Amino acid sequence: MSERITVDRKEFEAFLADNQSLMDRCQQLVKRIDELEKVNKQLQEDREASKAKVESLEANMGASSRQMDDSLRKTRETITRLIRETDKRVPK
Repeated sequence: MSERITVDRKEFEAFLADNQSLMDRCQQLVKRIDELEKVNKQLQEDREASKAKVESLEANMGASSRQMDDSLRKTRETITRLIRETDKRVPK
């Protein structure tokens, strides 16, 4: 058996052209994958930053809510005390 093969030149050149076209397309796809990975990473970082900001805002709202509740409770206590004192001092 011979170690030599013969190929039609036109077929081989067409094969090389197709192969080059596929290699170019592959390189474009690899570049696009790299771009998408960078965008994905940035989006993940943005999402984490937004998540942290939301958690911070929720914590601040909780603290503010507690402060308002405490202030309201103190105000109610003061009003109740003043009403009692007024009732004691005002003749009926």
